[in-house]
Amino acid sequence: MGERSVEGVRSSFFGRIPDAVLAAKNALRDRLFGAAEQAIPQALSLRKTRRFHPAIGVNLVGVGIGEKLAAGRQTGEMCVKVFVAKKYPKGKIPPGELVPERIDEIPTDIEGVGYVRKFEIPQRKRHRPVPGGVSVGLPLSVVDFRFGGTLGVVVVDSKDPGRVFGLSNNHVLADENRVKMGAAVVQTATLDGGGEGDRIARLSRYVPLKFNNKRNWMDAAAAEFDNPEIAERSLVGIGRPTGSGNPSLGLLVRKSGRTSGLTEGIVREMNFDVFNISYEQGMVRVDDVIVIRGTSGSFSKPGDSGSAVVDPQGRVVALLFAGSETVTFATPINRVLRRLKVRIAT
Repeated sequence: MGERSVEGVRSSFFGRIPDAVLAAKNALRDRLFGAAEQAIPQALSLRKTRRFHPAIGVNLVGVGIGEKLAAGRQTGEMCVKVFVAKKYPKGKIPPGELVPERIDEIPTDIEGVGYVRKFEIPQRKRHRPVPGGVSVGLPLSVVDFRFGGTLGVVVVDSKDPGRVFGLSNNHVLADENRVKMGAAVVQTATLDGGGEGDRIARLSRYVPLKFNNKRNWMDAAAAEFDNPEIAERSLVGIGRPTGSGNPSLGLLVRKSGRTSGLTEGIVREMNFDVFNISYEQGMVRVDDVIVIRGTSGSFSKPGDSGSAVVDPQGRVVALLFAGSETVTFATPINRVLRRLKVRIAT
């Protein structure tokens, strides 16, 4: 990449993350996650009332790799990044819970990002054919409440391309493991006025979610279209994807989602292990995700869950599933595709 930079991300951030940085990140993660596991009941209680607490077990959001900031400015130095719900002065943090300034000579950085939640809740109208980036959900005959998420992108079976699916999240299409295989999927979502007559597909594949902060690698599901002819392989505002690719630090990306529509962002952190994501059935941990920050305002909002994240070459690089007021979390797409045994429809 030479001396190329994107939106202030320096050229040193393109390429492979050094093993020493990964090792330092994993060491700090294990230490902090151990403390956080002991505080899950307290964390659940505080999140219900949107209150904060300086104890690391309650305040921790995640640990990953990114660029160190100094007084809010980028330094060009790679670090182990710690996200907390709220950043406190050192004097208010309980003794023995301060994050060290360095881990095995690798610098650390702490940033307050707010509480993280799944992004369930524009592209809300009925679409036929059905493209990626539009409102999708489950009818009231399947779940007894109205909600909406995003159908991210059209995919096909790895071995039988005649089988066509819509890709999204488990919490959008499978209601956090509570929906049976074969359940109807509607477009638009019930939150946007959809109903039984708007069925487009049936739930056919999902990765079960584990709760109480057991390790997850993704929040993903796929619904097979009743009629492959109604599946539009383009994404609203983006166009037809060219395939799949891998995310990297500093990568400029776009997404098309139900709530916030077309937005642009930058991959600012990687290899992030996220703790204490609020789901209806409990706290969820998802490891090895990327962190995206919008170039102009928020990259995503509630209801954008399931959106496909796309690079400048049109390659899908990640599947969006959660976030806070300032950051968005997404899983590298190739992991999702392998697990669900599908590939991007081009």
